[in-house]
Amino acid sequence: MAASWDIRSMIGGRWAFIAVSLLIAIAVGVRFGHMLAQSDAALQGIIDVFSILAGVLVAVMSIIGDPSMLLTGNWRLGQEHATEIQKKIARYAHLIFVYVLILIVVLIATIIKDNKIADAEWFFQAVFAISTFGLLLSLPLPYTLMAIQKERMTEEIRRRKNQPSQ
Repeated sequence: MAASWDIRSMIGGRWAFIAVSLLIAIAVGVRFGHMLAQSDAALQGIIDVFSILAGVLVAVMSIIGDPSMLLTGNWRLGQEHATEIQKKIARYAHLIFVYVLILIVVLIATIIKDNKIADAEWFFQAVFAISTFGLLLSLPLPYTLMAIQKERMTEEIRRRKNQPSQ
């Protein structure tokens, strides 16, 4: 990641970021999850936010995965870049899985709420924790995409610089 102010680099890497995000999400879910049981708007808001995030992420994956986006150069450079892109796409696919999981648990929470099922506060806490976790995992996404775009621009400038003048 090129950005020096990247959230993950501030706390020591991808796994540390995931662990800290999970701990924060659990704390938030336990503390505030009961409020979801009283709020239809909050549940609908979670559905709206993660539906939009999933759609945007699918579009980004389509753009990043386009073979025309490979860096120019010899086949080895292309192969290395393709491998790197495939790893990024795999991480984005995991994030989409988290988004879909959130949408499913919010749907279940809505059913629980509509049917007035008793003793379900723990489920609303879990929903809030999972939603918070998904949101926290999404925070570095703009910086990741910015770094990818910066890398492509830098490579295009380098390519043009090495071309003979016309």
